[in-house]
Amino acid sequence: MIDLEYRAGTIVIRTRTGPVLTSELLEGLSAALTYVGTVHPIVLTGAGGVFAPDLDPVPGPGRTRARAGLRRVLAELRAHPLPVVAAVNGDAVGAGYLLAEAADVRVMSGGFLQPSPRSGVSYCARTAVTVGLVEHRCPAAELIAASLRQIGRLSGDPVMAGRPG
Repeated sequence: MIDLEYRAGTIVIRTRTGPVLTSELLEGLSAALTYVGTVHPIVLTGAGGVFAPDLDPVPGPGRTRARAGLRRVLAELRAHPLPVVAAVNGDAVGAGYLLAEAADVRVMSGGFLQPSPRSGVSYCARTAVTVGLVEHRCPAAELIAASLRQIGRLSGDPVMAGRPG
């Protein structure tokens, strides 16, 4: 499920996922990006302590479709002409980490990043900032406001860049 919210000239796209990223969710995310168009910056976030999980590890047609959908969404995020900020509200594993990585800036409030599920290596918010996987960390209650400030900074909008939560 995908929720869209308009805040301060920015579109907040919130994904609500199950235990794996499905082709249906990725198709919905691609449709949301198309709907947003090229006239608004984007904050991409998750719900329920999960930014985005990995693809289904079981090989098959569903995983193949999800991989194609992931490639399309990553290309769309990277090609967006205005700032895209990943508001990492929780776990971002494998493909979920790739969605965060495709943004211009990452702001993290909790959970962990696990770029490669096979490696078993994961990073909490503090460590993720230290090693350069995310640029900023903040309390969960400030995540969207902090992400909107990053949109302002990237857009060169001093009012938005300095706005309090």
